[in-house]
Amino acid sequence: MNREELVELFDKYSDLINMGTSEYSPGSDWIDAAEKALSVTFPASYKWFLNNYGGGDICGEEIYSIYGLPFDEAVGGDVVYQNTIANDNLKNGRVVVSNTDFGEEFFFDANEMEKIYVSLGENIQPYADNFIEYLKKRLLAYV
Repeated sequence: MNREELVELFDKYSDLINMGTSEYSPGSDWIDAAEKALSVTFPASYKWFLNNYGGGDICGEEIYSIYGLPFDEAVGGDVVYQNTIANDNLKNGRVVVSNTDFGEEFFFDANEMEKIYVSLGENIQPYADNFIEYLKKRLLAYV
């Protein structure tokens, strides 16, 4: 699936999502600062999401973004806060992008930063080849 198809899917199922707009984009300076804080380079698909939506949720599952606040003050779903301050996910080689109420954790492998994996307890499996596919699969899981 490409970005345009994802946008069409978002439009079709707009009642299931709550996405921001490009007005909520953290901007390149904050994206660069987040990458530096996490010692990773975000994939183009995640940067596209940040630049076009700023953040959002699918059926109440927040997709971690960048709040544009100092990372130690940006509680909630800020990707840096969630992965360094609230949880030490980097220690486990993960950059988590979402957690569900069912205990699932969706994350990038910090050494690769392209595919999305899902863990439930000790069980880890590949979930999506890229962030766009992850968004599509999460949305379609509720259709």
